[in-house]
Amino acid sequence: MAKKNKKIVGVFSFSCDEGCSIYLTEIFNTKLIPWLEKMDLVYFLALKDHKEVDYYDIAVVEGVITSQKDKEAIEKLRAKTKILIAMGTCTITGYPSAQRNEFNAKQNAQIQEHLKKFDYLPRVLTVTEAVKADAEVMGCPIVEKKFIETFEKYLNL
Repeated sequence: MAKKNKKIVGVFSFSCDEGCSIYLTEIFNTKLIPWLEKMDLVYFLALKDHKEVDYYDIAVVEGVITSQKDKEAIEKLRAKTKILIAMGTCTITGYPSAQRNEFNAKQNAQIQEHLKKFDYLPRVLTVTEAVKADAEVMGCPIVEKKFIETFEKYLNL
């Protein structure tokens, strides 16, 4: 019997501390070899150069959307991805970056120059506010057992 094609997988970071990606490299210590039998990891800047592809079976995303550039990038990624997994509490809740969404008028006035300089959106968006996620894995960093369960569910489809 012929083996099914490997899943095309990418891991993407937007505005965040990349703690979940770092923790994912720890999970790889025990899971990467068996996972590589089922996937081709084509994008993960924390580990390797990337190659551009037109389609992802699975995209794992961390961080928040702070700029128009980020918003366009996540929309483009979603459009060419079958399964998008939101990884980490900040990706799902927006915090701590989304604290600025609750600033009062005086605080907002104080940061306007900074927002313009870096072309930031008026408010921070979670990944799930910007695009549809098929799954969410909470934790800061991610909960290992939950991530493995979620990722393997889609890897084994």
